[in-house]
Amino acid sequence: MTTTAERLKRPKILVADDQADIILALKTLLKNEGYDIQSVTSPTEALEALKASSFDLILMDLNYSRKTSSVREGIDLLTRIEAVDPLIPVIVMTAWGSIDLAVEAMNIGAANFIQKPWDNARLIELVRDQIEKGRLRRRSEHRRSEEKWEIEEAGQVQRAFLPPSLPKIEACEMAVRWQPKGRLGGDYYDVFLLDEWNLGFCVSDASGKGVPAALLMSNLQAGLRSLADSSAGPAEIVTRLNRLFCTNRLTNKFFTLFYGILDLKHFELTYSNAGHLPPIVRHRDGGLSLLKGTGGLVGCFPDWTYQQESICLGPGDRIWLYTDGLSEARAADGVDFGPARMESLIDELHASPLADAQKSVWNAVLEFCGGTLEDDATLLAFHIKDYRE
Repeated sequence: MTTTAERLKRPKILVADDQADIILALKTLLKNEGYDIQSVTSPTEALEALKASSFDLILMDLNYSRKTSSVREGIDLLTRIEAVDPLIPVIVMTAWGSIDLAVEAMNIGAANFIQKPWDNARLIELVRDQIEKGRLRRRSEHRRSEEKWEIEEAGQVQRAFLPPSLPKIEACEMAVRWQPKGRLGGDYYDVFLLDEWNLGFCVSDASGKGVPAALLMSNLQAGLRSLADSSAGPAEIVTRLNRLFCTNRLTNKFFTLFYGILDLKHFELTYSNAGHLPPIVRHRDGGLSLLKGTGGLVGCFPDWTYQQESICLGPGDRIWLYTDGLSEARAADGVDFGPARMESLIDELHASPLADAQKSVWNAVLEFCGGTLEDDATLLAFHIKDYRE
């Protein structure tokens, strides 16, 4: 006796043909091979059956009107099957076969074509082959769907690591834009108050893309927040982070990092730049300063130490940090947007409100590269205000 579990494991075939003797012959042949068969006699019934149940294969006639040249119903049915279930394999059968008809049917979505009267051995071979291929396609699609869902979930988790909003303080206005290339990104930024008068902030860019880079950035967030405090300077924090990442090496990945502490009372910025693009300071008087590197990339060698520098700022000064997704945005002629163009643009836009200036910088890069960034991109800007005003 066949158990319910055994029946559920047996491949299920939908046979669509308007001739009772053909259906009987196919049922007899295929049932003897261990297949479950459901039969229908029209395209309408075939679509209803497909919507009501799942099948491993459709074996269908192309001709339902018995006219030599009338196969349009079958061709139309193929198109509608493709719309309902694009993964199900379909073998088409007809007595009015031709090369052109076979090509048209397979272009629409048929997996194979067999002419009546058929050879039993050949038909069984085709059925077995297409059912196996169909099941492989479904398993592959299922894996892709799971991976897509996992990446979307990981993207949401990654966004949760970013600040939900920037701190609102009297002495400093801020604006930021962060855009990953895909659902996951290798750029990271953070802004947080260390105490009443000290603002910590960072921008980082991980090597690689996708999941590995995103994992690296999530580890950076956890490490930086656990180490940062107002009593430790940027150089000490970056040195400790480098040692931490070299000890817990993640598949030889490394990253750039700019970490700064802005003293809001005395308008002094102390920073350590570990291989990141130099942030741009546009001073109120029109001068430009570049906050250049004070050490190498984080995560390469555990014995590396990092230095720190300080710069005095004043009301009206602005600090701009960005990643190479913007500076390396490429025009159609192969030319990069480049740091020099970034510096010039920031200088030109200094009189604009910070949020407007930031939007203009971003849009200028997009226009330059044709509207699509090819890498993760981050743009973080600060405008120093006189809190005593």
